[in-house]
Amino acid sequence: MGSWRYHIDLHVHTRRYSACAETLDPGQLPLIMARRGLHGVVLTEHDQLWPAAEIAALNRSLAGRRIYRGVEVSSRHGHFLVIGLDHMDGIRKGMAIEELADRVRAAGAAMVWAHPLNNYGSTSHCLTLETMPPGIHAVETAGGRTREEAAPQALAFARRMGYTPVAGSDAHVIDQVGSAYTRFARLPKDEKALAAAIMAGRCRTIDG
Repeated sequence: MGSWRYHIDLHVHTRRYSACAETLDPGQLPLIMARRGLHGVVLTEHDQLWPAAEIAALNRSLAGRRIYRGVEVSSRHGHFLVIGLDHMDGIRKGMAIEELADRVRAAGAAMVWAHPLNNYGSTSHCLTLETMPPGIHAVETAGGRTREEAAPQALAFARRMGYTPVAGSDAHVIDQVGSAYTRFARLPKDEKALAAAIMAGRCRTIDG
C-alpha cells in the first residue's frame, strides 16, 4: 500500500464552469489539497473543458502537487469522466455513448463511468452494469455520488470485466474535495500521462 502514495481526486467541480458548484472557488484548491494530503485533483466540469492556460495558471502556485483538467460528459446513456482531451470538438451533451467512446479513443484519452446507476435528466437510455459498450476504461467504484449500495456491485463488475476501479469525490463544495481519491505510484506529469495510467490500471482505490 505504501508504494501507491500519490493521491488524486479524479472528480471535482468548481464554480468557474459548473453552476451547481457555485461555492467552490478553484483558488481554494491549493490550500485544501495541502490540508487533505492530496497530490492532485482533476477538474471535471459538466460538459466543459478548462482552457489549458487557466489550468497552467492554477499550477503555478503548486509545488509537488498538480491540478489536471478533464470533463464530465452528460451523455444520453449516463455521465462519463474523460481525461486527456485537448479539445471538445465533436463532444457534446446528450451524445450517444458509442460516439463518445469513438471520439475518446481517437484522442487517446481515458473514459470513466461516473457514479454508476445514478441517472440524471440528460440520461434517456440508462446503462446497466451488464450493458456497458466497448471503449470504457474505468468505473468509479467509490465517490460522493456513487450510491453506497451500488459501490460493491460496481467494484465486482470492474474486477470481473477488467476495468480499472477508480474513485473521486464528485466535489461540489470545498469540504468534499479529497473525500474519495485514487492512488498512484507516481504523480503523472500531465493529463495524457494520467489517462495512460488509468487505462493501464496503474492505480488503486482504498478497496483495491
